[in-house]
Amino acid sequence: MRNPYDQAPPDRPARAQRPRPRRRPDPGGPWIDVTAFDPSSGWAAGQLIGTPGDLNRFLVALLNGRLLEPAQLAEMKKTVAAPKMDTVGGSRYGLGLATFRLSCGGFAWTHGGDAPGYSTRNAVAKDGRAAAVAVTGGPRTMKAAANVEKALDTALCD
Repeated sequence: MRNPYDQAPPDRPARAQRPRPRRRPDPGGPWIDVTAFDPSSGWAAGQLIGTPGDLNRFLVALLNGRLLEPAQLAEMKKTVAAPKMDTVGGSRYGLGLATFRLSCGGFAWTHGGDAPGYSTRNAVAKDGRAAAVAVTGGPRTMKAAANVEKALDTALCD
């Protein structure tokens, strides 16, 4: 990872240019700028700010065994069925890693995240192809969530 940083304390502004996140709490209501949202409320789930490229580099390094001992990575990859984890189905979830079924066959290892105004999905296929999708506003419907997942699938399969 090249450019991630911790935004805490909450009064410290983002130091890198980034998209202006917005959220709409009520369908049809006004969009609210949440640029100043303090991501530390999500603790480790949202405190670190990085780019889609940073997400890819991290997940590739993790899955290539550069961050953990082999036994630790093997534990992360022990999964259980997670039928409602995504819109494609067939997913499984382990210790912070999930599988994402690909339209071109097989699956990719994945981990996404959501915070007010942002949604990210990233994945690495068995052959090493990696992709990340970052969306501002976040998907509010199943159709929108499926579109984000389709973009990830397209990046890995086409």
